[in-house]
Amino acid sequence: MSWNESEILQARHAIFDAAQGMLAGRLTYIEGARKIVAAWWESKLDERDADFLPFLGIGSETEALPFGKMRTYWQPAALDALQPEIDRMEAWARRFGEPHCRNLVARFSSGQIEIEKF
Repeated sequence: MSWNESEILQARHAIFDAAQGMLAGRLTYIEGARKIVAAWWESKLDERDADFLPFLGIGSETEALPFGKMRTYWQPAALDALQPEIDRMEAWARRFGEPHCRNLVARFSSGQIEIEKF
């Protein structure tokens, strides 16, 4: 598959938007981590980046938890029973991921990571 500039920039915008959304409280850290991981490959950024790896870890540690559209397939009683674990893992994800969200937002905002035409 060939990568074109618009796909790369779209993926980078998705990462930037997710990081901003987590910091602003519009997006949970678990959902945001999943969005960052999903967009990272297309962004053509280094997959060993110190600000990416924590989100890969958050995604790995929380992959069994239902978020977003997946929740519609769960019974309400099962979601209620799982909510304390979701809350615990979200608090962990926030503590673990927040500094890296701040770093990503700063890097995108400063132009260190390009999100405009190359």
